[in-house]
Amino acid sequence: MKTNQLEAFIAVAEGKGVAGAADLLCVTQPAITKSISNLEDELGVALFRRTSNRLELNDYGKILLRRATASRAELTRAVEEIEWMKWHSQETIKLNGSPIVIPKLIPNAINRFKQTHPSARVELAGLLEDSPANKMQALIKGEYDLLITVIDENEANLGVSYEKLLDVEVIFVASAGHPALQLEKPNLRDLARYDWLFPGAGGLPFQKLRAAFKRLGSAIPESVSTIANRQVILALLEQGMYLAAIPYHPACFERQLQDFHILDLDLEKISWPIDMIWRENTIFSPTVSDFVEQMKSLVAVPS
Repeated sequence: MKTNQLEAFIAVAEGKGVAGAADLLCVTQPAITKSISNLEDELGVALFRRTSNRLELNDYGKILLRRATASRAELTRAVEEIEWMKWHSQETIKLNGSPIVIPKLIPNAINRFKQTHPSARVELAGLLEDSPANKMQALIKGEYDLLITVIDENEANLGVSYEKLLDVEVIFVASAGHPALQLEKPNLRDLARYDWLFPGAGGLPFQKLRAAFKRLGSAIPESVSTIANRQVILALLEQGMYLAAIPYHPACFERQLQDFHILDLDLEKISWPIDMIWRENTIFSPTVSDFVEQMKSLVAVPS
């Protein structure tokens, strides 16, 4: 399997077609067609469904595209890191994380890590408040090396490996003076009529909260805002009149619990894991491994 074959395949598969791929790679259209044909012969399967006017990826092609784009990204990153190391003697770690871990855990880990690796560079890459599913796809494509977020273990999660870093538990908080604070051990059904703030839209956290309401015979509150940014949730709590479900872990939460009006609910604990996720078959460098160990140590002994 040659590099030019993969480049031709990726260009065609990403929607440029034979003509667009030829222009992009500065070769002839017959050269693109031959590269694809040779690649299919080598693999022993067709990679596209051929119609009268276009090529569409089949299931074999989708698998190859996922792996091929990740491999291309790895090679690009390797060249970038070599260039950086030549001129700066510096290794770069690119990571993305859940809004749960960004305010406290990640900064603390970076500060500790820089004490022993002053020449290394840690970069928060990608959209920090994107959905976990989109972040996963960006990780697979090679946009960053490490992702720290919630993962739904019921999904296939092809192309990644993961390890649990911590468990977060939901705390239920009210704005100052909220009438719910006057209730003695209310349940979620009693509180469904109020304005609520949830941590982000969709995904496992939302499913867990919806299931908790459903167990008590109640639907999700009609007036609920889903907000990924915890600072926005805290500002709304302080300036308005809301109830909020907030994921909590002492190593990740940047404020003291006594600063909040916590509801005493008649409810089983709601929690979910936050995982460290990386591309399948990745071998961490010693530098990345040391950064991971810093995060683990902070979670093991919360500050």
